[in-house]
Amino acid sequence: MPALDPRLHAYRDDLADSALRGRVAAARYVDGRPARVVSGHAAMRRSPEPTAPVDTFCLYGEPVRVFDDDAGWAWCQAEYDLYVGYLETGHLATGDARAPTHHVMPLGAYRYAIPDLRTTPLDLLPRHAAVIVAETGLVTRGTEYARLDPAGFLPLACLSAAPPRSRDLVAAASLYLGCPYLWGGRSALGLDCSGLVQQGFRDLGIRVPRDTDQQQGAIGAAVAASGMHDLVPGDLIFIPGHVMIYAGDGVVIHASGATMTVRRDNLAELARDWGIEFAGLVVRRYQPGGN
Repeated sequence: MPALDPRLHAYRDDLADSALRGRVAAARYVDGRPARVVSGHAAMRRSPEPTAPVDTFCLYGEPVRVFDDDAGWAWCQAEYDLYVGYLETGHLATGDARAPTHHVMPLGAYRYAIPDLRTTPLDLLPRHAAVIVAETGLVTRGTEYARLDPAGFLPLACLSAAPPRSRDLVAAASLYLGCPYLWGGRSALGLDCSGLVQQGFRDLGIRVPRDTDQQQGAIGAAVAASGMHDLVPGDLIFIPGHVMIYAGDGVVIHASGATMTVRRDNLAELARDWGIEFAGLVVRRYQPGGN
């Protein structure tokens, strides 16, 4: 049986997801308890320590399954992309598996302790954050607010009953131009290259894997590209450890660790600077109705 990817399967020597019984050896198996992320941007770490490496972030409203919690840390699996890691328990509402009622539409919306935008915000909820609205009609100085369950207030104008959408992948990625680069990031507070791709596809209503190597094997079909003329907008271009979105006219959009920002770059100039032949690029093309 092939080895399981520990990023996507919850198993340790002492504990494992009950769905993995018979596939991995562990002292005990559990089903995992439902929980929901209730902070804007929760770091998922590789081990239960505040200085441990961050592999990804979970966003407000995303459901997780908690397999273990101890000393302020929850070992869990994100339901959106199946990523496994440790979240601080303060970021979670355990036992909460309710469906959201609304979603954040702009790149970010501040959440307040009281319905007043002149007060200090609690945190920033990113685009696609899924919230449960408990009450509306709360107006302060002309701005209407929604009271959230379990806590906080958002300007109602920032919310929609349906998830936000973009017309295509290039338009979705373009929303994040100028945002900072952040390893593991998945929001306007910061994105890495694969996080940009994942959030771009989210705007199309499509779930894709989290990391570059996973995306290369799972999104779309391989394209034999010998030159720029073989590319179409929305194509994904992979080099080892990096992914870019082709925007047309020889330009790519990507989260660049070299310049620490989401930006547009000339593909030919990048290939020259990086010493990469065009034939060495891996291109994947997603087609609706395909994979």
